[in-house]
Amino acid sequence: MSEQPGAYLNLFLFSVGGVNFAVDAEQAEGMVPYAGEEDPDLFWAHEELGFGTTPVSYRTPTIITIRTAGAQPYRVIIDAMEDIAEFSRNDIRLFPGLLEPAALRNGMWGILLREGSLVLLVDFQRLIQKKRSHFSDTRQGR
Repeated sequence: MSEQPGAYLNLFLFSVGGVNFAVDAEQAEGMVPYAGEEDPDLFWAHEELGFGTTPVSYRTPTIITIRTAGAQPYRVIIDAMEDIAEFSRNDIRLFPGLLEPAALRNGMWGILLREGSLVLLVDFQRLIQKKRSHFSDTRQGR
């Protein structure tokens, strides 16, 4: 039985603090090594993904630029870009109902099992929309 067109996703696989993540390759506009620069539109993945105050060590920091509808880029520092691979949508599982609201708040929308390890699927575009709408609401006193 063959799968329908669009039944596969190309995912960029990476890790942060020993946790495996993936993002849809269509969200990524580019990647460059992190060279220590600081910018108000440059964010550390562990802060964006809800690691809290847990200290995280980055071995090979890389900046991934996420496509956005806005003029300002959304750049996130990830660690250890591991692979680009194609996965069947049928292999992706959604979070259980109890965990789903918290997962979605932190930009995660699904789980994938790869080589015996869990991979959390991240929607960086959802995160930046939430972040920018919150910033806009804060500036307008809402």
